Amino acid sequence: MDLPEILAALTLSIAPPAATDGLLRWDAPAACPSRDALAGTVAADLGRSLTPADAEAVTARATARRRDDRRWELALTIEPQDAPAVTRTVVADSCELLVDAAALMIAVAIDPDLFAGPVVTAEPTSRDPGDIPLEVPVLREVRDGPPPRSPPRSPAPSIPPPSSLRMAVSLAAGLDVGALPRPTAGFLLRLGLLARRVRAEVGAGHWLEQPVRVAGTGGGGDLRLTAAQLGVCPRFALRKVELPLCAGLELGAMRGEGVGVVTPTVDRVFWLAVLADARVQWVPVPRLALGLQLGVAVPLLAARFRLRGQDADVHRAAPVAFRGLFALELRFF
Repeated sequence: MDLPEILAALTLSIAPPAATDGLLRWDAPAACPSRDALAGTVAADLGRSLTPADAEAVTARATARRRDDRRWELALTIEPQDAPAVTRTVVADSCELLVDAAALMIAVAIDPDLFAGPVVTAEPTSRDPGDIPLEVPVLREVRDGPPPRSPPRSPAPSIPPPSSLRMAVSLAAGLDVGALPRPTAGFLLRLGLLARRVRAEVGAGHWLEQPVRVAGTGGGGDLRLTAAQLGVCPRFALRKVELPLCAGLELGAMRGEGVGVVTPTVDRVFWLAVLADARVQWVPVPRLALGLQLGVAVPLLAARFRLRGQDADVHRAAPVAFRGLFALELRFF
């Protein structure tokens, strides 16, 4: 090899031309070869220096990263001026091998006829394509799309993005303290409509019968409460946990049946209350939610019962009734 050839080879491998400024974009950790090294390898594969015409004909974006399995992955997008963009993903044991593979693909994009005939070698800068370790697997090829950042993975069950309306049916059971004479078990059935950040619901609840007696006598009544509910809840979600904060109205009747009196009667008192509660819902799978609810019911009208002929109340609902519930909810998408 004479002196001019040696100088040309050193120029290709050591000093890539400024023409690569628009041709190559290289994003890689410090452990990988530099962008200039990639440009120099492209020039070596072409057997000549890169020119401004190369940058006008082809642009390339390459990103290298270290995977969890300690191997290296390359995402390369090549955009020829007169052809659709092509994205390739390559995996190798070292970042240097990725640079070799990227350089060869970029060189072929610049000069599609590069290996159509006999390969002209000019040591030490040009290499036979058989020396480039292209045995690494090509995971996928996507045209006209951005380079993938990570290999495809099987999605884990999670809450689906709430982008459309969905239906929900829930059954809840719990305890009311304050509406009836004693802490009372009850249950609720709700139908909900779920949007991205809010839910609306209607339902009906029944709190079981509780006895109340006048002190020193056998007279009194058995009371129970049945009411319909209407509520709205802003929704706050964190992965598989949702935190609805709900407000609404409850409308129904408190029923009392006289016991131990001469003429037993059945009376109903109109029940109207404001509801407020906070909930925690766990969504282990997209169609099922399990939740806890703590809230209050504030009567807007006095709910009280008296025996006929007496001035004292047998029972009067507390100004604030406290409720705790456990709910199971099924969702339909």
